[in-house]
Amino acid sequence: MDTPDDALVRPTADVEIRVWQAKEIVDAAGADDVTYIEMKGAPHYLEGHRPEAMAHVADWLAKRFP
Repeated sequence: MDTPDDALVRPTADVEIRVWQAKEIVDAAGADDVTYIEMKGAPHYLEGHRPEAMAHVADWLAKRFP
């Protein structure tokens, strides 16, 4: 059975979700195609970094849905 592709964008200044938790999420995703993106210095809700986050998501989608 095919699994959907997954992407996880992790802000490195996030104090809510720890790095080990994010990596566990990626490991448990079960998808053949899992992308892990770290955004240096971004906080939990991506304040001040949302355009960069959206660019990552748009790029990820464009590669899978040309």
